[in-house]
Amino acid sequence: MAPVVASLDRLNDLPSTSRTVGAAIPRAVAPAPLGSAKRRHSWSRRQRQARRLVDWFVLSQWRGSPEDTRRARLIVRFGLLGFLFGMAYATFYFFIGHYWGTGIVIVCSLGFGIMPWLLRWSRSLTFTGNALAAVMTAGFAGLCCVEGGLRGHAVAWLASVPLCALLLADWKAARIWVLICFAVGGVMVACEIEDIALPITYDKAWHPLVNSAGYLGLIVFMFVLGLIFENGRKRAFARMQNALDRLASSNAQLVVLNREKTEFLGIAAHDLRNPLTTIMGSAQLLELKNDPAQVPVLARAVFKAGKRMRDLIVNLLDANAIEEGRFSCKAERCDLRELAGMAIGHFEAQAASKHIAIFLEPGPDFEARADHSTTLQVLENLVSNAVKYSPSDTTIRVRTFADGERVVGLAVADEGPGVSEEDLGKMFGKFTRLTAQPTGGESSTGLGLSIVKKLAKAMGGTIECRSLLGAGATFKLRLPAWR
Repeated sequence: MAPVVASLDRLNDLPSTSRTVGAAIPRAVAPAPLGSAKRRHSWSRRQRQARRLVDWFVLSQWRGSPEDTRRARLIVRFGLLGFLFGMAYATFYFFIGHYWGTGIVIVCSLGFGIMPWLLRWSRSLTFTGNALAAVMTAGFAGLCCVEGGLRGHAVAWLASVPLCALLLADWKAARIWVLICFAVGGVMVACEIEDIALPITYDKAWHPLVNSAGYLGLIVFMFVLGLIFENGRKRAFARMQNALDRLASSNAQLVVLNREKTEFLGIAAHDLRNPLTTIMGSAQLLELKNDPAQVPVLARAVFKAGKRMRDLIVNLLDANAIEEGRFSCKAERCDLRELAGMAIGHFEAQAASKHIAIFLEPGPDFEARADHSTTLQVLENLVSNAVKYSPSDTTIRVRTFADGERVVGLAVADEGPGVSEEDLGKMFGKFTRLTAQPTGGESSTGLGLSIVKKLAKAMGGTIECRSLLGAGATFKLRLPAWR
């Protein structure tokens, strides 16, 4: 039966020989025409430039609110759109001899054109929106007076003013502009009813063309206005959705952190209670018994209890430093065999007390590009785990190895109970307690392997476990080779 492998981070993708035949055959893709690509690139560049121009008028005080940002951009775009439309109509009016209309439209176009600057100067969305509505109303009313009133097209444009006020200012302003435009339109109707002929100040032969241009332009104008509004709404909705997604992610993270805090408190309370009880009991025995022979025994008990408390606190501090991003390591030349010998030396006495032998197998010297103290901490954790979970009269073997020219590593193999497939899937998680129990009554915080994984990743390496239930486990640390 092949061993089950728990690999947390892969250094390389699967080799090409492991891919399917279909995936290995490159597909012919027709290249896009060069001219088409250039046109798309040019159009995208112009769009970015236009967005930067619009955003220059949007002050920082509005950027905190998606709705205010949308309205500010809509006002700027509406002003520029009105300026372009107006100048096009002014040019048309000038060539057909409609000079009164030309003057009115030019004045209104300039009013539209200065609206983005008025927005920055006034710092008020409502004021600028009302100013735009006023320019529109005055311009359309003026055109009604020189284009025959109801017999011209300008009165139809008055219908767009309340809608624009609603989009650019607010609903209260829109109500007022409805009444104003209704009153202007009512005056035109009254003139028609009373047979008061409003003048047409250009050659009447052009009248059908002028009306046609006005009505068709209104259709285009309303469509473009709606398009600008819809694009702004979509962007505002996308920003709001992104904010909601970030909020949901933050809430989920807070739930996880709260659960980890609860687990931490439970582990700390449980794991600190027992050694504290041992220390207090040993202190009481020293006070009650005046037996010198008991002093070394009680001193060892106090030392072991204090060591358990220290290890717990160190692990918790290390985990907290890594989570908060305060952990840092430097890349230096590390002799793996030397570090392995140091880690073994730190646990030889503990292993001997359980009749466990630790061997550093012969092999070549490999140098890794890693942090010296961090690598030693990882190796100590792996050797400590092997000693903790190995039964008496077994052997722990440590060896160096190389995976190609760029990766070197260390393997720690024990003859313990092994790890189940279920435990392999979660063994590197935070506060994880596995099925296997320490063979000498040692404590476990469930943080050691989680810290090992994060430390290995911080140095650009990986950690994995190969195990068969009942046949021991092998932990492999891989690190970049020093070159």
